[in-house]
Amino acid sequence: MAFLIKDELKTVATIELINLITQSDETIVTEIIEESIEIFKSYLFKYFDTEAIFTASGTDRSKVVLKYLKDVVIHELYIRRSKQMNDVAKMRFDEAMLWLEKVSKGNISPDLPEKQVDTDGDGQPDSSVPFMKVGSRKTYKNHF
Repeated sequence: MAFLIKDELKTVATIELINLITQSDETIVTEIIEESIEIFKSYLFKYFDTEAIFTASGTDRSKVVLKYLKDVVIHELYIRRSKQMNDVAKMRFDEAMLWLEKVSKGNISPDLPEKQVDTDGDGQPDSSVPFMKVGSRKTYKNHF
Protein backbone atom coordinates (compact mmCIF):
# COMPACT_ATOMS: atom_id res chain seq x y z
CA MET A 1 0.00 0.00 0.00
CA ALA A 2 1.14 3.53 -0.71
CA PHE A 3 2.22 5.80 2.16
CA LEU A 4 -0.50 8.32 1.25
CA ILE A 5 -3.54 7.89 -0.97
CA LYS A 6 -5.94 10.43 -2.46
CA ASP A 7 -8.82 9.64 -0.07
CA GLU A 8 -6.64 10.59 2.92
CA LEU A 9 -6.30 14.13 1.58
CA LYS A 10 -9.85 14.80 2.78
CA THR A 11 -8.43 16.13 6.05
CA VAL A 12 -6.94 19.13 4.22
CA ALA A 13 -9.27 19.55 1.22
CA THR A 14 -12.50 18.10 -0.08
CA ILE A 15 -12.29 15.19 -2.48
CA GLU A 16 -14.69 17.06 -4.78
CA LEU A 17 -12.22 19.95 -5.05
CA ILE A 18 -9.33 17.57 -5.70
CA ASN A 19 -11.38 15.87 -8.44
CA LEU A 20 -12.21 19.25 -9.94
CA ILE A 21 -8.57 20.35 -10.00
CA THR A 22 -7.34 17.06 -11.47
CA GLN A 23 -10.41 16.42 -13.62
CA SER A 24 -10.78 13.13 -11.68
CA ASP A 25 -7.46 11.85 -13.04
CA GLU A 26 -6.05 9.55 -10.34
CA THR A 27 -2.60 9.46 -11.95
CA ILE A 28 -2.10 13.20 -11.39
CA VAL A 29 -2.69 12.86 -7.65
CA THR A 30 -0.51 9.74 -7.47
CA GLU A 31 2.36 11.44 -9.30
CA ILE A 32 2.16 14.56 -7.12
CA ILE A 33 2.22 12.38 -3.99
CA GLU A 34 5.25 10.45 -5.29
CA GLU A 35 7.08 13.67 -6.21
CA SER A 36 6.33 15.16 -2.78
CA ILE A 37 7.61 12.02 -1.05
CA GLU A 38 10.86 12.41 -2.99
CA ILE A 39 11.13 15.99 -1.69
CA PHE A 40 10.70 14.71 1.87
CA LYS A 41 13.29 11.99 1.31
CA SER A 42 15.81 14.57 0.09
CA TYR A 43 15.49 16.39 3.41
CA LEU A 44 15.35 13.33 5.67
CA PHE A 45 17.73 10.80 4.07
CA LYS A 46 20.91 11.89 5.82
CA TYR A 47 19.89 10.91 9.35
CA PHE A 48 16.65 8.95 8.96
CA ASP A 49 15.73 5.65 7.34
CA THR A 50 13.50 6.98 4.58
CA GLU A 51 12.64 3.50 3.33
CA ALA A 52 11.25 2.56 6.74
CA ILE A 53 9.41 5.88 7.02
CA PHE A 54 7.70 5.75 3.63
CA THR A 55 7.02 2.00 3.45
CA ALA A 56 5.12 2.11 6.75
CA SER A 57 1.37 1.74 6.48
CA GLY A 58 -1.72 2.33 8.55
CA THR A 59 -1.12 3.42 12.13
CA ASP A 60 2.63 2.72 11.83
CA ARG A 61 3.06 5.87 9.73
CA SER A 62 4.45 9.01 11.35
CA LYS A 63 1.52 11.37 11.91
CA VAL A 64 3.70 14.48 11.61
CA VAL A 65 5.26 13.36 8.31
CA LEU A 66 1.80 12.47 7.02
CA LYS A 67 0.39 15.87 8.05
CA TYR A 68 3.13 17.87 6.34
CA LEU A 69 3.12 15.62 3.28
CA LYS A 70 -0.60 16.30 2.84
CA ASP A 71 0.07 20.05 3.07
CA VAL A 72 2.73 19.87 0.35
CA VAL A 73 0.52 17.73 -1.92
CA ILE A 74 -2.46 20.10 -1.57
CA HIS A 75 -0.19 23.07 -2.30
CA GLU A 76 1.03 21.37 -5.48
CA LEU A 77 -2.55 20.62 -6.52
CA TYR A 78 -3.66 24.23 -5.95
CA ILE A 79 -0.74 25.54 -7.99
CA ARG A 80 -1.83 23.27 -10.81
CA ARG A 81 -5.31 24.83 -10.73
CA SER A 82 -4.34 28.46 -10.88
CA LYS A 83 -1.62 30.94 -10.20
CA GLN A 84 -3.80 32.51 -7.52
CA MET A 85 -3.51 29.69 -5.06
CA ASN A 86 -5.30 29.47 -1.79
CA ASP A 87 -3.55 31.53 0.93
CA VAL A 88 -4.13 28.80 3.49
CA ALA A 89 -2.49 26.20 1.22
CA LYS A 90 0.50 28.51 0.74
CA MET A 91 0.81 29.08 4.49
CA ARG A 92 0.61 25.34 5.21
CA PHE A 93 3.17 24.60 2.48
CA ASP A 94 5.57 27.16 3.97
CA GLU A 95 5.10 25.60 7.41
CA ALA A 96 5.82 22.12 6.03
CA MET A 97 8.98 23.28 4.26
CA LEU A 98 10.15 25.12 7.39
CA TRP A 99 9.63 21.93 9.41
CA LEU A 100 11.67 19.94 6.87
CA GLU A 101 14.49 22.49 7.00
CA LYS A 102 14.55 22.41 10.81
CA VAL A 103 14.66 18.61 10.81
CA SER A 104 17.48 18.52 8.26
CA LYS A 105 19.50 21.02 10.34
CA GLY A 106 18.90 19.11 13.57
CA ASN A 107 16.83 21.82 15.24
CA ILE A 108 13.91 19.39 15.54
CA SER A 109 14.29 15.70 16.26
CA PRO A 110 11.14 13.88 15.13
CA ASP A 111 10.27 10.37 16.25
CA LEU A 112 11.38 8.69 13.02
CA PRO A 113 13.50 5.58 12.36
CA GLU A 114 17.13 6.64 12.32
CA LYS A 115 19.48 5.70 9.51
CA GLN A 116 21.78 2.84 10.53
CA VAL A 117 25.42 2.39 9.45
CA ASP A 118 27.94 -0.40 9.75
CA THR A 119 30.62 0.76 12.19
CA ASP A 120 32.41 -2.52 12.90
CA GLY A 121 32.79 -3.74 9.30
CA ASP A 122 30.73 -6.93 9.58
CA GLY A 123 28.27 -5.84 6.89
CA GLN A 124 25.37 -5.35 9.31
CA PRO A 125 24.14 -1.87 10.24
CA ASP A 126 24.65 -1.50 13.98
CA SER A 127 24.52 2.15 15.00
CA SER A 128 22.71 5.37 14.13
CA VAL A 129 24.30 8.07 12.02
CA PRO A 130 25.46 10.74 14.45
CA PHE A 131 24.24 14.26 13.86
CA MET A 132 27.19 16.57 13.39
CA LYS A 133 26.88 20.28 12.98
CA VAL A 134 30.12 21.73 11.71
CA GLY A 135 30.91 25.37 11.99
CA SER A 136 32.97 27.86 13.88
CA ARG A 137 32.47 30.86 16.03
CA LYS A 138 32.73 34.21 14.37
CA THR A 139 35.88 36.00 15.40
CA TYR A 140 35.63 39.50 16.69
CA LYS A 141 38.40 42.07 16.55
CA ASN A 142 39.21 43.82 19.75
CA HIS A 143 40.19 47.45 19.50
CA PHE A 144 42.38 47.67 22.55
